[in-house]
Amino acid sequence: MKLKGLVVVGALAACGTVLPSSTSAPLPVRAVRPGGINAQPGMRPWGYIGANPDGWWCRAPACNGVTQGTQFVDRELALAGDLGVRNLRVEFPWPLIEPAQGVYDWRRADYIVRAARRRHVPLQPILIYTPAWAATNANDPPAIEDFTPFVRAIVKRYRKTIHYWELWDEPDLERYWAGGQQAYVERIVIPGYRAIKATDRRAKVVLAASQKPDQEWTRGVYRLGGGSSFDILSYHDYSADRRVLSNASLMLAVLREHGQGRKPIWLGEYGVHEDTVNDVHQQALIQAVMTEAAPIAMAQLYELRDDYSMTCCPPEVSVFDASGMVTHAYRKKLAYTTLRRLLRSRR
Repeated sequence: MKLKGLVVVGALAACGTVLPSSTSAPLPVRAVRPGGINAQPGMRPWGYIGANPDGWWCRAPACNGVTQGTQFVDRELALAGDLGVRNLRVEFPWPLIEPAQGVYDWRRADYIVRAARRRHVPLQPILIYTPAWAATNANDPPAIEDFTPFVRAIVKRYRKTIHYWELWDEPDLERYWAGGQQAYVERIVIPGYRAIKATDRRAKVVLAASQKPDQEWTRGVYRLGGGSSFDILSYHDYSADRRVLSNASLMLAVLREHGQGRKPIWLGEYGVHEDTVNDVHQQALIQAVMTEAAPIAMAQLYELRDDYSMTCCPPEVSVFDASGMVTHAYRKKLAYTTLRRLLRSRR
């Protein structure tokens, strides 16, 4: 699970993992599924209510080491394109796009969309957090009549370019969503799905994953009437060993219970916190996830670059996360080369 921006992994040795190492027999060279990657979070409102100073949405002077977040965008989309990812999962925070009711600031979103198109990197935006005009806190449930106009507006603006939308992130964690599962289904999943489909019939809706492969959480979505309001089931898994693969079968079992076994399952987040460029554990995990059999249609690594959870202003580091394919200074890690080779093997 992610904790205050840090990916916490019960170290591989502790769970007796038998993932392949970089010194074992020759590694398979072809991926069996497409892969994506995660950009840094756009906001972490439990630390700082504005844009993440270490991410794509920051604006001067509240940025970490750059003048504008567009510098992160340009450099990291170039890396994503070089990796050959099938898509890039990135937060499009509602409070930063609609800071006042009915008043939209599209500048940064437009920049990200144009830059991704130039690099031929498909985007999967995560629509997340509630603006201050719609609720007291960013993790509070919005009213349906506030949320759906935003969804319609953003899908209409980008429907020629973006065809996958994710409704929130880890809504079983209070720091992301404080309203409980019923409010999530009734205020986000069902109306969000309807708004997306009404605006772009080709679009696919990704159900926000729980923080772990949670069968009961997923069953709850069906029990509360949300089973027909998503096209793709996502789950997150930081087990850091082959349970990441076997746990996909838990998700498939829930889909089959409800007659939806043909819906795709995406591994929305997985990875290892490893603060070295010789990240052999991350490399081994990627190798297993990308080459071994499992009911996973897409595997999206967390994350592209090592990053900092920060308070502001001025920006100050609170937590460091070394789960990236490159260091914060953009040194490529061992796992970068592995993921690039595997992703490009599918072309």
